Amino acid sequence: MTFELWNPTTYDALRRQLIPSFDLLYGSATSAVAMSVPSQPRILDLGAGTGLLSAAVLDRIPGAAVTLVDHSERMLGQARNRFNGNQQVEFIVSGLMDPLPAGPFDAVVSGLAIHHLEHHEKQTLFRRIPQILHPGGMFVNVEQVLAPHPELEQMYDRQHEGHVHAAGTPADEWAAGRERMKHDICIDVGTQLGWLREAGFDIVDCLAKDWRFATYAGWLAR
Repeated sequence: MTFELWNPTTYDALRRQLIPSFDLLYGSATSAVAMSVPSQPRILDLGAGTGLLSAAVLDRIPGAAVTLVDHSERMLGQARNRFNGNQQVEFIVSGLMDPLPAGPFDAVVSGLAIHHLEHHEKQTLFRRIPQILHPGGMFVNVEQVLAPHPELEQMYDRQHEGHVHAAGTPADEWAAGRERMKHDICIDVGTQLGWLREAGFDIVDCLAKDWRFATYAGWLAR
């Protein structure tokens, strides 16, 4: 995708307004990583954007070395400002379908990025991730997902819109959000857990879910 769906300068401020249970979803991801890796792990953040998920990981695991990958130089520019002077953080401008950085990593994380890929691209990415993980390594994804049935998807949408209005989101921001969602290529959690199993992850689970937002993970055998 060669255009910007988000304004990097306003991305972080809108997260809690546009994402129900933001703290649960991101907190579940960082807890899973913290319980799965050594005290000084090497972690890769795919589609890292402004570094929001990486910052949460570093808050939980101060000894981590984190590599942020994103196709957008502007988004990574915000991340560079966030981590200014932190020698434990590096930045790579690259797309999700480009070659992944050389491992091995203890964990690969991603937040609200992979749903922009076509489904076959998601499957390809899931197959590539285990190749750069240590034995026992893990992958965790905070993601926007599709309901398993069209009628339930309508309920997902009503629930999401209700949260957005209750959170006081400006009307123009929600309208912009609706436009961005036209580019989303979501699929249900169950299918994605199946893809992780097919990719070689020995244990998979959905750790948290609030209607159309979920945190799911996979672990390799040690």
